[in-house]
Amino acid sequence: MTPEQITTHFDYHYGMWERVWACVERLSPEQFLDDNGYSLGSARNHLVHCFNVDDRWMARLKLVEPPPVLDENDFADHAAVRREWQAVRERVLAYVGSLSQADLDERIAVSIAGRTAQPQRASRSEILLHVVNHGTDHRAQLLARLNELGMPTLEQDLILHLWSGA
Repeated sequence: MTPEQITTHFDYHYGMWERVWACVERLSPEQFLDDNGYSLGSARNHLVHCFNVDDRWMARLKLVEPPPVLDENDFADHAAVRREWQAVRERVLAYVGSLSQADLDERIAVSIAGRTAQPQRASRSEILLHVVNHGTDHRAQLLARLNELGMPTLEQDLILHLWSGA
């Protein structure tokens, strides 16, 4: 993957999240916190999980200690989640935009507590594509939840994003 391709994927990743936020912001405070018992439950929990995972992966890619796993209950409402979401988004996009081809091709060792017994090796570009894919998975879950709550939703196909010229 080239730096331009990775940038395109992250433009898609955060572009789709912005569109999902437009749906989420229509939820009442009660709906935002309502837990349906599937996957991460509430819209709030999905959003906190996703920005926290993005932030933790960026730390691993920078070869520094990841920030702690966040407690969703520390985010009382849409605004609290949105503020931290924006901060993470800005950090991620700045980091992704700084990567050279050599950075993307470099294979690094990654450990995930409770998931990998030993460090696993992957290129930065493979890990970055994983981050985008992880976001797509959770957006799909969140969009289904939004639909259950009567909110309008959207398509999030990469090709439609590319064709839109966004």
